[in-house]
Amino acid sequence: MKARLVRAAPYALLLAAAGVLYGVARRIEYIGPAERLGPDFWPRAILGLLAVVCVYELAKSFLSADARSAGGMLQDYLDASMESVDPQSTALPSVLRLALGMSATLAYVLLVDVLGFFLATAAYLAAFIALGGYRRWGVTVSCALGGSLAMVVVFMKIVYVSLPLGAGPFRLVSVGLLAALGVR
Repeated sequence: MKARLVRAAPYALLLAAAGVLYGVARRIEYIGPAERLGPDFWPRAILGLLAVVCVYELAKSFLSADARSAGGMLQDYLDASMESVDPQSTALPSVLRLALGMSATLAYVLLVDVLGFFLATAAYLAAFIALGGYRRWGVTVSCALGGSLAMVVVFMKIVYVSLPLGAGPFRLVSVGLLAALGVR
């Protein structure tokens, strides 16, 4: 029973925090066009989804036959992959990859206003895929461009967040992309 309580404790705390924050989010007042989501929608939706996940994890913690088996398929996959890792052979590359990943993140933050969100995000995604060791460049470029485009669509057309357009010729790319997507 102690193992079940230990596993359930973080989810119980998150559920309580989600409840408190949802109460705060209910106080957001917005009067605007009916066809647009207001600023009150996303905090409530995210907190509601967090609560659903927490309730699911709490139920899984207490209703599973074995408290250790409550991790599920992802936990089994992670455990199996960790068994095959030789810590001696990956210690240096892991530190190097960490430093390069941190550098890529810093570069993204510094360049997003110059390159614009779409191009900076595509470059950032491509850099992380390459740092992860994936070497099929066609797939890398497709995933980076597709992922960046998907984020632009979500942020600009669904969430209505204004994104950096970039400067100079990079701004023209962003404006052209937004025009093609029908974003004004």
